[in-house]
Amino acid sequence: MPVFDGDAWALPQDRALQAGAARLRAAVSELPLRYAPFFGRLAGLWGISEETVRSELARAKDATGWSRTLLPGLRAFEIETGRARERARLLRFEPGSRFPNHRHRGAERLLVLEGALADGRGAKTHAGDECAMAPGSEHELYILGDGPCVTAVAEQGIEFTGSLLRFANWLLR
Repeated sequence: MPVFDGDAWALPQDRALQAGAARLRAAVSELPLRYAPFFGRLAGLWGISEETVRSELARAKDATGWSRTLLPGLRAFEIETGRARERARLLRFEPGSRFPNHRHRGAERLLVLEGALADGRGAKTHAGDECAMAPGSEHELYILGDGPCVTAVAEQGIEFTGSLLRFANWLLR
């Protein structure tokens, strides 16, 4: 027998399907499943197994694991890869924030998981896009849109090149 659910008439099994769909949407909106479509690409980026990717993303669900940085609007989460010379991280930029001009000591690769960013030349990188920067390359980043931008990064270090942040380079070694 149909039931009125406040908005429309529905059969009882329709309500059960809707409730199940709502539970599924809630489950995949949180870590680690939020980035499930990227597990394979993250494993390649960070040089770890997909199982480890899932475990690291589950760890990232705890907000206390995210650290503040010197830059306003940016938080970082260190990914444990076992690699000594390359850092793997998740970076979460608040809307409208900026990552100042910097030079790469080694190669940097990033995968945008949500949101979008642009470099100082205007090249845009959206969710699902990857980009790579060569050793010695220099650029700055601007976060686009109204929501946060989350990126996965593998890099070998940076140096700030702007006059105001050069003092911070000794902290980044």
